[in-house]
Amino acid sequence: MFGVSLALTIAVELAAAFPAERIGNPSTGRTTERLQGGGEGPGFLRRLRLRSGKRILLVVLVNVLTNPPAVLLCWLARLYLPAAAEFPVQLAAEAGVIAVEAGIYRSFARKPWWGIRRPVMLAVVLNLCSWLSGMALNLWRGVSPIF
Repeated sequence: MFGVSLALTIAVELAAAFPAERIGNPSTGRTTERLQGGGEGPGFLRRLRLRSGKRILLVVLVNVLTNPPAVLLCWLARLYLPAAAEFPVQLAAEAGVIAVEAGIYRSFARKPWWGIRRPVMLAVVLNLCSWLSGMALNLWRGVSPIF
């Protein structure tokens, strides 16, 4: 259960991480990028690949840290609390995960080479995508004869 949840969360958040960063980090314009050494000059693709690799590693490590405790909390709530408490526990767990992940992303955002400008928005968007994907998967499992 934990491995599948972690793998699916990482897959969804990685798929959402780069578009979310593009939305959260509007382009400053070509002139500014050229002045700051950005743009399509020599080494641009290498810098882009390094930054992308770092972001992938950061998203994976952040989820390895936050996903298992959140899944454990929700699983224990499902076992020991009434059904009406499941959803509030999920929301509380997600709020805690967002707070922790936003703090981690903010600490990395202080270094400009990570390219993270809006860490709180990044954490909210990524966790919303993974939570909604999990909810959709659970609904599909309840309807599908395959599971």
